[in-house]
Amino acid sequence: MADGRSQASTDDEILALAADFPAASEEAWLKLIEKVLAGAPFDKKLVSRTYDGISIKPLYTKADWHADDGFPGGAPYTRGTSALGTSQSGWDIRQVHGHPDPEIANQQILEDLEGGATSIILRVDPSGANGVAVRSLKDFETVLKGVLLDLAPIVLEPNGPSVPLSAVFMHMMTARGLKPDQVCFNLGTDPLGTFAAAGKLIVPMDVVLARMSDTTAYVAKTYPHARALNVKSIVYHSAGAAEAQELGCVMATAVEYLRAVVKTGLDIDAACGQMAFTLAADADLFMTVAKIRAARKLWGRVAEACGASPEKRTAPITALTAPRMMSQRDPWVNILRTTMACFGAGIAGADAVAVLPFDSALGHPRELGRRIARNTQIILQEETGANKVVDAAGGAYLFETLTDKVSEAAWAFFQDIERAGGMAKALMSGFIGQKIATVQTERAKNIARRKDALTGVSEFPNVYEPTTAADHPDVASILKKRDQSAVGTLSKLPEPADGPLMDMLVKASNDGVNVLAMAQALAGTPISMTPLPRVRAADAFEHLRDQADTYKAKHGALPKILLANIGRAADFTARASFAKNFFEAGGIEAVMGAGGDDPVAIAKEFGASGAGLAVICSTDAIYADKAATMAQALKTAGATTVYLAGRGGKAENALHAAGVADFIYMGCDVLAMLTSAHRTLAAR
Repeated sequence: MADGRSQASTDDEILALAADFPAASEEAWLKLIEKVLAGAPFDKKLVSRTYDGISIKPLYTKADWHADDGFPGGAPYTRGTSALGTSQSGWDIRQVHGHPDPEIANQQILEDLEGGATSIILRVDPSGANGVAVRSLKDFETVLKGVLLDLAPIVLEPNGPSVPLSAVFMHMMTARGLKPDQVCFNLGTDPLGTFAAAGKLIVPMDVVLARMSDTTAYVAKTYPHARALNVKSIVYHSAGAAEAQELGCVMATAVEYLRAVVKTGLDIDAACGQMAFTLAADADLFMTVAKIRAARKLWGRVAEACGASPEKRTAPITALTAPRMMSQRDPWVNILRTTMACFGAGIAGADAVAVLPFDSALGHPRELGRRIARNTQIILQEETGANKVVDAAGGAYLFETLTDKVSEAAWAFFQDIERAGGMAKALMSGFIGQKIATVQTERAKNIARRKDALTGVSEFPNVYEPTTAADHPDVASILKKRDQSAVGTLSKLPEPADGPLMDMLVKASNDGVNVLAMAQALAGTPISMTPLPRVRAADAFEHLRDQADTYKAKHGALPKILLANIGRAADFTARASFAKNFFEAGGIEAVMGAGGDDPVAIAKEFGASGAGLAVICSTDAIYADKAATMAQALKTAGATTVYLAGRGGKAENALHAAGVADFIYMGCDVLAMLTSAHRTLAAR
């Protein structure tokens, strides 16, 4: 062109459509919103709050975010621990295994590794109750037969005596001829997490921490690519903790471990190099992303304050989809929950993600559940490219603001724990349990009122759903058939002060020594506390469904409630749909009434339905004329309890007098109402 400008630049100027509109401002947006709300308070209608008290607005702008978290791979590591994140090879696809039979567990592990999993979380428990029944070197060799330990990292999750299990595991690798620099594993040592979950330890806390430190030092000097420590937040999340509480507990635990390990002579860089974290990821996408990003930021700050060099201020983070969110009823919805959790963990930059199979809350997962779990990750990586963008949440004002707020709240809770004497003392004193219980109580109230809705359970339940099977192995039979001849005996073992305990145990872990024998030799004065509870959000509603199944087994059919509809379909459909959803959340089958204005006809309809309960459904205007008469007719027809869909308002007392026992409406205590209904049904 004559003036030297390119055609492209001219086209860009022509297509600059935004210039034709005035710049939008938050103030202008708020004025428009106020008109729509028509006087309703903005904070109440459009601002939600987390269980940590963090407000989440419907709109975020640059004005909301004042921090600068640098670039991916740089301090404070909010944006990731490497410049490219997981964009090259994807995050580690990790599968959880814990079938009590070592042979079956081995088959399932090999299936998952062949099907796309890249590493394994191996739950081990000599009793077989909470993991693979590993009691000897032979059991470890059986469960990991054919697994190339130099290619597929193993993360142990010991539910039992972790020191003997770790010793036998490392002896096995030596017996296989693997060189220390060929393997990458994590022993999963987390004694405070174990204590919080089980409520007991076989020796006093100072001995536990000393042995943990000895194990950590042994791994640090022997295996250059392995880690001994894995601080897990699942026990706190499963007890009902909020995100900041979860992170506060994790950071306080890590600090407790650093103090103990450094006391044994390991320098701070080596100690930090032994640390890893496993965090719960749930279906709340925003908070999952913010929590994982905040965890990196917090750990970087902790490591810096402890004097670690910059390259040692990061630690791998595994995200495990949360057991708390999994349901037994309509378990197919779990696929959606875990997909959302996995997506959140992936875009937050988790180094590894473990997706629980959709049927994991029902028992030991079957092949379909495990296949869907690993394929969820493969699809998110290879078909959606969720891992291809480094720190996908970076620069998004919502995520950046939430990350900062979660970090601040978590740091405050961490400081509270430190003021309570540190994580060990805070657990034993009940401080942690009390703080989490306060949040769980509030959470339970919101679930009961369906403020926190559970799809397929408290909302949109399917009372006709077929039973989904899962495996329930006979642990006693499994233990009986295992070779228990190699029990072995050990004399009292020395403590780390008398010599390197783990070094001796690894050498002693041959075929003639049993894990339980080691644990017995290591036992001392036990300590105990009230363990943190393990709850699932769906527990209470699913208990009602179980009661409905018991009723069905006794009477041949589910308990029923007639939707006593008054008027035309346009009059009753909305409230009838609400009532159906309401009562079927408790397993009480709703029978749809035909409608009409004749109380006698509707009462006959009740008698023919086989129902024991009835709920009147229509509009407020129709209620004013006909609800009382309808309630009387239903009671005369034999209805044990009559409900009304809606609020009673000024006519509440008159309706009660006519036979209406209670009112169902948005925000009422659904769980309490259904519990009362089942109590009535059981008395029939």
